[in-house]
Amino acid sequence: MTDVVIPVKNLAQAKGRLRTVLSPSARAELVLAMLHDLFNTLQTCDLGDIWLVASDDAVLDLGARFGARLIREEVANGYNQAVQTGLNAVDRQRSVVVLPADLPLVAKDDVTRLSAPCETPTIRVVPDRPRRGTNGLFLSSPDLIAPVFGANSFFNHQVAATRVGIVSKTLPLSGLALDVDTGADMIDLMNSGHSSASVRFLKSIAFGQMPESEPKGGVA
Repeated sequence: MTDVVIPVKNLAQAKGRLRTVLSPSARAELVLAMLHDLFNTLQTCDLGDIWLVASDDAVLDLGARFGARLIREEVANGYNQAVQTGLNAVDRQRSVVVLPADLPLVAKDDVTRLSAPCETPTIRVVPDRPRRGTNGLFLSSPDLIAPVFGANSFFNHQVAATRVGIVSKTLPLSGLALDVDTGADMIDLMNSGHSSASVRFLKSIAFGQMPESEPKGGVA
């Protein structure tokens, strides 16, 4: 059985790279919409527990609606510490998938392939579109390696695997390739043809129909 860990940054700090195109409140709403889409997909998959690590009531309330196991971060010590907190909660006999919250196009098949059972110690790394970041991480045991999300994490997770004697498996998955960090990413999301909470939210604030210099979604 494979558990899932979803770490979510404080909403006040989330999606800072979108600050020129979305107001703080709109960025928070977008994160919640993308998390909603992720939960919708995970509900269709054969998985164990879903662990949500977050500090915001709005995020935790959303997780509770989907039956997630909630871990409240009283003090935020960075993204990797949030991931590690989630990994520490997972039974040592289970495998685990780590997924960021900003994956609005993830599909059941993506999760199924990433979480597939294995007989030997296994690490799978899903790259983002530029193949620099990590948009999905599978560990056949939650204590195989420490997470190294951040700059160049796709390479750094491979290095971490090598250090424990494991050759990581690169798993390109189209539904996990798009994380939303730029205005162009949001345009790609809107043009994806998906009918999702994320797309509906962006359409509701008329994103892409006004000059990029004017942050959408209320007062910035």
